[in-house]
Amino acid sequence: MTNSLKEKEIELLEQEHPFDPTSWLSEEFERKGINEKKITNTFERKKKFDEICSIIKGDLTDLIERESDNEKKNEWLERQHDAIIGDPNAMSYFINKIKETLQKRNITSVDYPEFYNSLEEAIFHEVWGKSVLAKWENRYQDSEACVIRGTELWIDINGHFERKGEFENEDKVKKIIEAFKMRDENAVLNHQQPELETEKEDGSRITMIIHPRSKETYVIFRRFIVKNFSLEEQAKRNTIPHEDVDLYRLLARLMCNMIVAGRVRSAKSTFMKTLISERDPRFVVACLEKHFELALGKHMPDRLIYELQASEGDLHQAIPRLLRMEHDYLIVGEIRSKELEAAMIACERGERGMMSTYHLTDVQQIVPQLTRHLLDEFPTRRQDTEEMRVAQNIDFILTMGTDRDRTTKRVTGLTEVIWDPRTRSYDTNTIIKYNKRDGKYYYSSQISRGLQQLMADENEEDAIRFLSLLQERERKAPIREIEEQGVLV
Repeated sequence: MTNSLKEKEIELLEQEHPFDPTSWLSEEFERKGINEKKITNTFERKKKFDEICSIIKGDLTDLIERESDNEKKNEWLERQHDAIIGDPNAMSYFINKIKETLQKRNITSVDYPEFYNSLEEAIFHEVWGKSVLAKWENRYQDSEACVIRGTELWIDINGHFERKGEFENEDKVKKIIEAFKMRDENAVLNHQQPELETEKEDGSRITMIIHPRSKETYVIFRRFIVKNFSLEEQAKRNTIPHEDVDLYRLLARLMCNMIVAGRVRSAKSTFMKTLISERDPRFVVACLEKHFELALGKHMPDRLIYELQASEGDLHQAIPRLLRMEHDYLIVGEIRSKELEAAMIACERGERGMMSTYHLTDVQQIVPQLTRHLLDEFPTRRQDTEEMRVAQNIDFILTMGTDRDRTTKRVTGLTEVIWDPRTRSYDTNTIIKYNKRDGKYYYSSQISRGLQQLMADENEEDAIRFLSLLQERERKAPIREIEEQGVLV
């Protein structure tokens, strides 16, 4: 430890505070239940906080170095590693150690950034953790996304990104990137591979892009803010009409092969999980993902769910293994490329009820678009054969949309995909459509006979009720009304 640092440490520890107005004010806020500290950050306040961070970092580093038992030292280092990558238990343990050290040193201060909940939490994140990124997690829990651009922190607030802070320097950002890379021993991010996707413990998605792919370093975070996966909750959020709760409940239980499609951040995964939650909890679920993002087992602990992860390179091994595991239906996290082959095989060799998500803007182009994915991965296959596979295997495309401000997510339609073996061609049939012009939903009950039979085979009573509800809606708001107006293409 340098002489100057020792002098600063002694100065901090020898300060006498017979009456510290700032500490008194902080205690009064806490006593009265006022959590947000209205404290002006000045250079001197930041300097004092930085000095405390240096002292505690030195103490804990010395503590590890003094440990003579190698096993205990390794255990400590492993916990420190787990804390850095975000494991909640390890973080709690580490923060408590910081608190103990503060107490031994008799250091108390309210001179730390206002978005932290305590001094010990602030020290942990400033020295080992997320630094300014903690502002998003602690103060903007209803925000779906944030972005680090260079050293700037941008937070999505009510559908619009606002600049809400800046990291001290690029090294701080690099440290955060390294922490997220540590979560996966196979993670690579360098000039040869300048993009990396990973996820946090809570399923939040992290995308990292560096030079030369991007002009600046970008770290993009997306998280699921909906915790209650019920159709009633979706109706409350205006994702579906309240009167259609039973309609979508029946749709979920009829075990159709379905893709939930839409643009980025249109709540595709959330609505798919809602439909899964409406299915019989006794059913065994097999789930295949590139990254563990859906967290089905965490959200539905009362169900037996097999969660497997596979990269594009080993999908050919994961799919047969998954199909051999006893299950009632299969979920594919998100279709990007080879995942589509997994979904097709699941429909052909597994049980009905496959669901997946997909980025899509034009539902009428779903069959050729998906066929192109298959041909890109398997160029020796015939286009007409793969087109037939897609059209035969998928029953419905449920589309999701959002306004430009992204504050309201909604189901925008339900479309049947029909394969005609006589003409060897496919067609699409719109069953539900949201009309943006008048903000209303329109319906059709004209589901193909083939799909009606498949639904009846699953549960005849539910199939009859589902068609009956569609007929009721159709009498009040038939799709032909907006088709005649030229609203539907």
